[in-house]
Amino acid sequence: MYLGIDPGRQKFGWALGDAEGTLVASGIVPAERLEDFVLKAARFCKGCEEWLLEGKLPEGGKIAKVFCGDGTGHARFVRELARHFEVALVEELNTTLEARSLYWDMHPPRGLKRLVPLSLLVPPRCLDDLAAFCILRRALAADAD
Repeated sequence: MYLGIDPGRQKFGWALGDAEGTLVASGIVPAERLEDFVLKAARFCKGCEEWLLEGKLPEGGKIAKVFCGDGTGHARFVRELARHFEVALVEELNTTLEARSLYWDMHPPRGLKRLVPLSLLVPPRCLDDLAAFCILRRALAADAD
């Protein structure tokens, strides 16, 4: 299992994925709860249910590596995560746009909204968790090359 992190000043997204790049679980955490999140992630996300937005938390296992985006405030995240995990920085340019597309793939518009071009629709929630998943997928794809 791998963990992707999309760092930010106010909040950050996280995503658990498997080696094939499949989303297992994801969520968004207030930035001031970073230390709490890292401790829970070190116990394979036991107690992370309060932040869960997509998927289901796995019953057990171990996080092999953490991939952190190189954007806003990443140094603090890397420092905290490195206490418990092997951490790698990943380019996060355009991951929010990728996350938007991913959101609509996972949750296609219904009713009259399906007639509106996706580029004009705004997702009904923050997408930092899906941006974290895009960071994770990018890293796994780079490792496969």
